[in-house]
Amino acid sequence: MTTWRPLAACLLCGAIAGWTAQGWRKDASIAELQRQAATNKTTAATVLAQATARVLTLERAAGAALAQRADHLTQEQTHAKTERDRFNLDVRNGAVRLSIPVASDHCAASAGPGHPATAAGHRHETRAELDAATAAALDAIAGDGDDATRQLNACIDAYNLVRDTYHVQTE
Repeated sequence: MTTWRPLAACLLCGAIAGWTAQGWRKDASIAELQRQAATNKTTAATVLAQATARVLTLERAAGAALAQRADHLTQEQTHAKTERDRFNLDVRNGAVRLSIPVASDHCAASAGPGHPATAAGHRHETRAELDAATAAALDAIAGDGDDATRQLNACIDAYNLVRDTYHVQTE
């Protein structure tokens, strides 16, 4: 039994030394994993900050472009209203006269169906002048349609701007 004691002591010392060495390796592995995690976390934070900065830059640019488009629409609407107001004033003052063609049966009948002017479309055209109120009403209808078209075009431009800015895929 005396030979087993030194052997047991050696085995015990070897186990303690192995356990200590394994602990050091484990601690070194954990420290390396912590360094890698810290590096990955820093890299991810940097990538996130860069992506956020890119998106904020895109948002600012898109916002500025949309504001510019809205200003342009306002200018277009103001210019169109000024032109309509000027036109209506000219109609009321008699500077501009509006008329529409009116079918005239007696001109076509006198020329006859075989008359070359009627066949060629060169018949005498009778016109009826519109009064100022009717002209203003027709101009208001046309102006409303033009305004709606301008607004719709501005919406389409805004949609395209946002789609192109953020590279959105549409179906």
